[in-house]
Amino acid sequence: MPSASPIDYASDPPPPPKSAMSILWLVVFADMMGFGLIVPSLPLYADHYNASPMQVALLFSLYSVCQFLASPVLGAMSDRYGRRPVLVLSQFGTVAGYLLLGWTMLVQWDNVSTALWLVYLSRVIDGISGGNISTAHAYIGDISTPANRAARMGLLGAAFGLGFSAGPALGGLLSLWHAAGPAFAAAAFAAVACTMTIILLPESRRRGSSPIESSWLHPSRFMPVLRNPLLGHLLFGGCLAMMAFVMLEVVFALYLKDVFHYGQTAINLLFAMVGVVIMVVQAGLIGPLVRRFGEWNMNLLGTAIAVTSMALYALTTWHPLLALLIPAALLNAVGRSMWFPTLNSLISHAAGRDTQGVTFGVFHAMMSLARVIGPLIAGAVFARHVSGPFVIAGAILLYVGAWMVALHRRSRTPLAHLAPAVVENAT
Repeated sequence: MPSASPIDYASDPPPPPKSAMSILWLVVFADMMGFGLIVPSLPLYADHYNASPMQVALLFSLYSVCQFLASPVLGAMSDRYGRRPVLVLSQFGTVAGYLLLGWTMLVQWDNVSTALWLVYLSRVIDGISGGNISTAHAYIGDISTPANRAARMGLLGAAFGLGFSAGPALGGLLSLWHAAGPAFAAAAFAAVACTMTIILLPESRRRGSSPIESSWLHPSRFMPVLRNPLLGHLLFGGCLAMMAFVMLEVVFALYLKDVFHYGQTAINLLFAMVGVVIMVVQAGLIGPLVRRFGEWNMNLLGTAIAVTSMALYALTTWHPLLALLIPAALLNAVGRSMWFPTLNSLISHAAGRDTQGVTFGVFHAMMSLARVIGPLIAGAVFARHVSGPFVIAGAILLYVGAWMVALHRRSRTPLAHLAPAVVENAT
């Protein structure tokens, strides 16, 4: 294949077609609808085929491992050949994975081990091809200027929140028809996104005269990140916190089934409620709160709220009351919605202008590793006692909170200086 002309990063991008942002928003929304449809049901699919909690956890870890390995390759491909081809490839793989998952649930299997392996295969296919969101962010970078990039990234965040709240609600209704309903609907939404990309979305990659750096994976590129003590602590603390949050995600559906005896529809509706809270906090509240109180204070408060939610979850395993479950779910959604954007803002501020890309590359790689390790811990502990993942996750978050307090006190940069910085990244 002939090599593509490199991108000229020196000049501001030309104005994109008026339809580009609207089409990209719809593409991401369709992707997130599919994601929201399927995530609450995945543990129940595996449990349907007699999977142990550890095997359910492996379902999530396997997907994250595949994404961790494939994402850099897909990113390099999008730099070389353009964003649209990689988006189409990713979406096609997502459609194939969801169709295989739905078909597996639709067929009556005499050998449940075969069915479970097919469920794993469906997630491997989706994980290997899963570059949808990262490529969409690269697309935004191509067509944006520094002045409007944050606002456009925020639009993608709104698409994510809306899809993740509406998807579980629709999945709960479809599960009344058949357990495979959410998987087939997710495939349909991914197919719509793929079709819109092919027919409507213009290519964003611009040809120019500046060469693409051939040594983009050279170790020297990571040295500014590794030599920054504050940045290193923030990245590692974020990795530990994500590990704790993911532990909840993996066992949540099984916990609701075992403790509250909820079915697939009720579980999906509870996920939808959590999605609405996440959307409201991240889209409307976090910006004004950060401007008023600063990133450090809001990050610490978010961590404390998340610790409280884990304590309530653990309490419900002994006293299964709806009056405890709903506050636990709402507090967790609020705490996580405060924690993640403020951590991104602190990392962006600590990194400086010249190392933003490599810093967030390292950060997202560490997040992927957290999504591998967290589920394995949760699955092993959940098999011993249903409260175990919540206790361990709460302890990890408590440790991270204490770490962040000490880090903030040792930091030479005062809170008043950090508070207004990069506020747009927090939204």
